[in-house]
Amino acid sequence: MSNAALDFLSSTVQAAKVWHLAGAQTFMRTHAAAHEETHPMTTKREGHGWWPYLGPYLAFLLAAQLGSVFPDSWDPAMLIIKAALPGSLILYFAMRGDYPELRAMKFRPGWAVLDLLLGVVLAVQWVGPYLLIEALPRPDAKDGFNPQMAGEQMVFTILAMRMFGYAIVTPVFEELFIRSFVMRYADCYLRSGDFRNIDIARYTLRSFWSTVVIFTISHAFWEWWVAIPWVIATNLWFYLRKDMSAPILVHASTNASILIYVTVMTDGIPGHPLWVFV
Repeated sequence: MSNAALDFLSSTVQAAKVWHLAGAQTFMRTHAAAHEETHPMTTKREGHGWWPYLGPYLAFLLAAQLGSVFPDSWDPAMLIIKAALPGSLILYFAMRGDYPELRAMKFRPGWAVLDLLLGVVLAVQWVGPYLLIEALPRPDAKDGFNPQMAGEQMVFTILAMRMFGYAIVTPVFEELFIRSFVMRYADCYLRSGDFRNIDIARYTLRSFWSTVVIFTISHAFWEWWVAIPWVIATNLWFYLRKDMSAPILVHASTNASILIYVTVMTDGIPGHPLWVFV
């Protein structure tokens, strides 16, 4: 075989290798992009990633604790702080791109309606037992929310502020903490894994009961009897829906329904103070 033929054959082989390598790299990039689109929470990230979930939750607890220390004259200001502090942190972390589960939410009107209806049903489940069963423990009426904390002329404003914090801000930071962080972290802390590499709404017995326990003990003791069935029901719904919009909408609907009911039934039912629920 002539030198020219050998050179031509060698060039052809080299070109084939380059073409094959380029094709393989293109395939890998395309596959990685597709994987990121369908599994947005498996991307490798730096750090432990806890603060976007712990930060807003702890900020709310801190604000609530401060509210119990300051005199009653501070109540209107603390009402704003308890919503603004965690809400601002959520906005900050969201702008940094720390909530891929929120970006991955898919709004489907039919499912959203079912989320909201389930929230109403669970609001009845939360309040109803205390109206029907005298033996259930309950706090004193003086410990309830006071819509007249800033005077009668400001009742509507105070209720609007409470609705914003109770039915919008709280469902977001609490569901991010319980359903996105605790539920996933429970499955990886023993092996020091990254919870962000676990898909949301992935059922395991450990993560299921971890969320039930953490959610329940985060509420007042007298509410545990209704908190347990509430979180179990919403866990099961989350496993079905596999979308963070589901627990957030259910939670928002539950809280909004309770506040609306309590507001309408201002005087409550004899022996059953209602403002303690909000």
